Amino acid sequence: MRSIRAAFLALALGACTMPSTPSSGPASIGPSSAPTAAPSPAPAQSPDPPGPAPFSAARAMDHVRKLAGDIGPRTAPSKAYRRAARYVRGELREMGYRVTMDAVPMAVGRTWNVSARWPGATGRPVLLGAHLDTVEGSPGANDNASGVAVILEVARSVAGTALGEEIRFVTFGGEEVQPGGGHHYGSLYDAARSRPRAMVSVDMIGLDRDIIVAWLGTGSRRTVKLLLRSAREIGIEARERVLPDVSDHGPYERAGVPSGFLWTGDEPNHHEPTDVVTNVQRGALARMGRLLLRFLSRN
Repeated sequence: MRSIRAAFLALALGACTMPSTPSSGPASIGPSSAPTAAPSPAPAQSPDPPGPAPFSAARAMDHVRKLAGDIGPRTAPSKAYRRAARYVRGELREMGYRVTMDAVPMAVGRTWNVSARWPGATGRPVLLGAHLDTVEGSPGANDNASGVAVILEVARSVAGTALGEEIRFVTFGGEEVQPGGGHHYGSLYDAARSRPRAMVSVDMIGLDRDIIVAWLGTGSRRTVKLLLRSAREIGIEARERVLPDVSDHGPYERAGVPSGFLWTGDEPNHHEPTDVVTNVQRGALARMGRLLLRFLSRN
């Protein structure tokens, strides 16, 4: 996530029995009446479509270890970033999604967005996104392996369900300020080419604190309201803030898409070499996964 300080500065077949006629005398022998036809079997009912699987915070932590521990710092145009993007693509493909890697030009070099949708899905989706890149020298466990890990596990929870067809998942490149200038390259590129019905950026959510539901305060508040309502419904503490353009929701909100940004607040390890795996708390990932599944089921 971009620094707020810098920004301020710049959802039975039934058998039918024949009735017998009582008789006071011997049974007469004669032609019998035709039997009543049995009713046709009732058509078999289709089973209810599967609902989302439980969110796995343990698997989410595995993604954090892979991205921040094994791969480490992954600036937007780097080989390490491409390795991280291929990892995300492989995970989503294994779940059954149709996945693309879209090249995004920057002031210097290029980066890639990884985009996934369930095969055959149509209509305007809800977009769930998280930036994949880091600043130079930071392993980026909280900023933002935590957000990527959560959307990967939400994707796994809804894979193959009706809800899963309503969502598009994107990991963005170039969210951090780049050496050649500019930021939010991946989300700017996608917002100019897509029109989701809602967008949520999941960015720096690995601390066990109240959840901040933020937005620019200039567009529709619909997504923010639904996130806050979803949190209340499942007993999660969340509060609203209006913030400058510090995450990937900004380009969508400015384009007229109801958007929000989920965050667990500032911390001393932000953009530092100390933003390592142990900086992310499993309980925080679990709460965020529960919140997003509730929100998506309501959207």
